[in-house]
Amino acid sequence: MEYREALGQVLREIRVATGYRREDCSTALSREYLASVERGQRSITIEKLTALCDFLDIAPSLVLFATEARLVQLGLAEYQAKLDHQVKEHIEDGKLRSSPDANAYRGVRGTRAESTRKSIQALKAEGLTKAEVVRRLGVGRSTVNRYWIAAEDR
Repeated sequence: MEYREALGQVLREIRVATGYRREDCSTALSREYLASVERGQRSITIEKLTALCDFLDIAPSLVLFATEARLVQLGLAEYQAKLDHQVKEHIEDGKLRSSPDANAYRGVRGTRAESTRKSIQALKAEGLTKAEVVRRLGVGRSTVNRYWIAAEDR
């Protein structure tokens, strides 16, 4: 079963369980569009999913949770235990946060570059030559030159 198909099934089941017909959901989606989403024939955007979930009075994350549990063929309680463990790991690893990470906008390369710049400046402050810094850090001469000069300009 594909994700789109499982999501459609879950949305249909929630809609039926709340007692709504497709026509009743027209404030969120057109009847035809909702029917094709529920049959797994069309994808749904996050905006439309959110609007539908608001109408059905359920969090989109719960809909996706139920969809993913169905895809891995686990019961909801069993899947929740698995996710609880994963969420805890990701929080401890710093992959999940409740607030934005100010460093994430720089990306991996920017973060590494900043680390390299600080290392070069620290070694320069210790009195090492450019050649010694190149050997110690294992970076190119041009990288050391770039951050060496930047350190002098500040």
